[in-house]
Amino acid sequence: MKRGDQETRQENFLYLIIWTMIFAVVPVTRLFRWLSGHAAAFEWAEVFRAWTGVLPFLALFLIHNYLIAPLLIKRRKTSMYLVLTTLLLVFFGAFTILTHSDPGRPEREGPPPQALRHAPAPERMDRPAPPPEEFRHAPRPEPKDHRGNPPMSPETMKIIMGLLVIGVNLGAKFFFEGKRDERKMEQLRTEHLNHQLEYLRYQINPHFFMNTLNNIHALVDIDPEKAKESIEEFSKLMRYVLYDGDRPTIPLSRELEYLRHFISLMRIRYADSVRIKTDFPENTPDAQIPPLLLASFVENAFKHGISYDRESFVEVCVSITDGSISFLCNNSRQGEEQPLQHGIGLANVRKRLDLLYDGNYTLEIQEKPNTYSICLTLPAAPVNHP
Repeated sequence: MKRGDQETRQENFLYLIIWTMIFAVVPVTRLFRWLSGHAAAFEWAEVFRAWTGVLPFLALFLIHNYLIAPLLIKRRKTSMYLVLTTLLLVFFGAFTILTHSDPGRPEREGPPPQALRHAPAPERMDRPAPPPEEFRHAPRPEPKDHRGNPPMSPETMKIIMGLLVIGVNLGAKFFFEGKRDERKMEQLRTEHLNHQLEYLRYQINPHFFMNTLNNIHALVDIDPEKAKESIEEFSKLMRYVLYDGDRPTIPLSRELEYLRHFISLMRIRYADSVRIKTDFPENTPDAQIPPLLLASFVENAFKHGISYDRESFVEVCVSITDGSISFLCNNSRQGEEQPLQHGIGLANVRKRLDLLYDGNYTLEIQEKPNTYSICLTLPAAPVNHP
């Protein structure tokens, strides 16, 4: 199930129920009037006339709900949303004024019907004298409400009702968006925990310990100072995994520090047999990133891109431009597929990125005969985090 489909179906089902009830009110009311004897017949013409008056509000709702509201809810483009909503209301108001018919104007003009034309004139009864000429053509007083104010025009009432339609629609969308965010955060917490456990299980295993400790042991007699530095690197690396790996986000500088420690241990392991190149920014801005996100790609490069029989290389580059973090990892390819089988896996990496950045990222993977490249671009801070 695609993320958010459950809330979307609930939201659309709610709208369907509301508009079905609105359109059902008129025929049900007319039916009860006919069955109770208050109406001579059930006239569909009146029902269709009432439905015609509701259609502009339905069109207003559909345009706002599916075309304009997503600009505010999904894309956070408040200015564009306000401009388009204002234009929609202006168009709706103009349409309401132009299509409004004056209730005081008679519906039928021209001569009276034939039956009335030849009907005998009623006998004249004593009628009051006609009003004087000056009162006969005097303007009629405007009707007023119980407070003495002129009543609200039908056009104004319809515009206010249009505002209510937009307001209720916007409130419903914010409600369901809040439910989406809540479910997304819960799913993200679960994914983050699974990621941490998977990564910890891969990172802290006998094979990793054996290789790292054997390399350090070999340095004890050859280069004691280098062995001390390696132990310190290994200690910092494990401290990062144990204590920083369970946080929602960490500064980018901490992730880069981990990569430096890890690559330093790999340099000890492979010595000069592998060409290792890194390019990290000297001054890291205040950017946030999920912990161990970049590490999975780098570890995958060393795991699958290194061979003792042929020339191998690993290149890692991290840069920050215009509030975006760019990560590039190239490694030699040994003639086999290089899936992210270890750690969280490529599928889980994409799923985690979707949860954290809500699609606001790019992940490109290029597989060539001799090279394997990963290019990741994402904002300086996740859109969503637990």
